[in-house]
Amino acid sequence: MSQTGVRLGKYQLVRRLDVAEAGEAHLAKMIGIEGFEKQVVLWTFRAGPEHAPALIAKVTMEAKRAASLSHANIAQVLDLDVIDGQCVLTTEYVPGRTLEAVLRESGRLPWSIAARVACEVAAALSYAHSQRTVDGELLGVVHRRLSPSRIVLGDHGDVKVTGFGTSSAWTTSNAYPAPEEVRGEPVDGRADVFALGISLRESLRSTGVPEPLLRILGRALNEYPEHRPSAAELGQDLSCVLRGADGPATHRDIAAFARGRPKLAAARAERSFAEYLVRTSTALQMRGALFEALDRLELALASISTRGSSEAETALDLYERIGRLSVEAQVGDRGIHQMTRALDLADSLGRDRQAALFCALRGELLAQAQRKDESRDWLERAAMLRR
Repeated sequence: MSQTGVRLGKYQLVRRLDVAEAGEAHLAKMIGIEGFEKQVVLWTFRAGPEHAPALIAKVTMEAKRAASLSHANIAQVLDLDVIDGQCVLTTEYVPGRTLEAVLRESGRLPWSIAARVACEVAAALSYAHSQRTVDGELLGVVHRRLSPSRIVLGDHGDVKVTGFGTSSAWTTSNAYPAPEEVRGEPVDGRADVFALGISLRESLRSTGVPEPLLRILGRALNEYPEHRPSAAELGQDLSCVLRGADGPATHRDIAAFARGRPKLAAARAERSFAEYLVRTSTALQMRGALFEALDRLELALASISTRGSSEAETALDLYERIGRLSVEAQVGDRGIHQMTRALDLADSLGRDRQAALFCALRGELLAQAQRKDESRDWLERAAMLRR
């Protein structure tokens, strides 16, 4: 069942996505009348005759629970059927890459991007864990197999959890078992919180992580479930940390990683962290924080080209922040040289407003360096560009 083009009922297989002890997952086309097509993920479960009834019962139970889930961060269950003697589950296809694939290719993520992804996964888990029957009883929906391979970063920056409806039937192994599961105790939604905590920890770079985020991570990874936050509480805590960052990671930044453009997204994240450093520093720490922020901004700027429109916009934004921090830190020639490069880029793009700003910033830096005649010339040029 691994051949491209094979028909299975109303589905045509496109390519294999996964193989597990229970079966195979394929990208497939659902084919209807008059040329109707829709891309989906087809999960086909296999078992010997003696185990087939138990497997179908397990898949059916999970799928029926998951079919009621309708959330922006969850890949939906669309159909369940038996085709040619095989149990087949159909779920939404999310164009993009798994977090596992992104980490394998790009290494660990800037903290603001990792936290944004985790925040959206927490929203999905919170919704799933809170689902109730018509009688008001909790359904007890738990993913049980959450890991970076089940978190998809979409091409448009959306984040979706896959595997609801298939997880425990698909494989008996669990990459990130919670301590209570290892101890043989019953598990609930807090086991998913633990798995999300490990996924977040594996996503984070080892340096530059804000202390509040490390505290949140520590609570999520607590050995005892009663001391962990719920998924809803975890999401709220992550949102607070992200609100504290100037220019927090956006869907555009996530999309850059999903599309294989990590340097651009990382540059934006470094910009956010530089501003976080300055904003959270005390008066005694300020000068050191300004210089560290400048270092980070310049590294971010050096990591990207300016050939594409998105890269050019990010570079102009980084130059503006470098200029303002340079004036505040009074760095002299270091900032003057950067403003010269910034002006060249703004001129090449025909951006008079930003060119005027860079001229003014260069003029201020020249004045700080006691080069008053040059400063006056650049300030006059800025005024002309603003007219």
